Amino acid sequence: MNQTAHPPAAAASDWRSQCRARRIDPAEVEMVASRYVAYRDYMQPRGGGLPLAGWFRFYCQEKASESGDQTGGVVSECSATGEAVGQAVLGDPRAFLEILRLQIETVHST
Repeated sequence: MNQTAHPPAAAASDWRSQCRARRIDPAEVEMVASRYVAYRDYMQPRGGGLPLAGWFRFYCQEKASESGDQTGGVVSECSATGEAVGQAVLGDPRAFLEILRLQIETVHST
């Protein structure tokens, strides 16, 4: 048996535990991960596209430009669209990218 391999539940709890430790909403990580995975899956047969770090840098720039106060949170952090999460992607992008990378590697690996 391979001692270094994580079972799926352990891997999922690892990135989730990092979210808790850094006060990042796991739902926000999942939302951003799904967007990157959709981009990656679309671009792969068309020649590649950006690696995660490059895509994430662009994603952060887009999020920051959408509103003058994206980092201020929202009322009750509730939205039918899922866009009104705490925006940790802008508040702590370095930590968010680390967790995002781990989430994609464990949940969306190809």
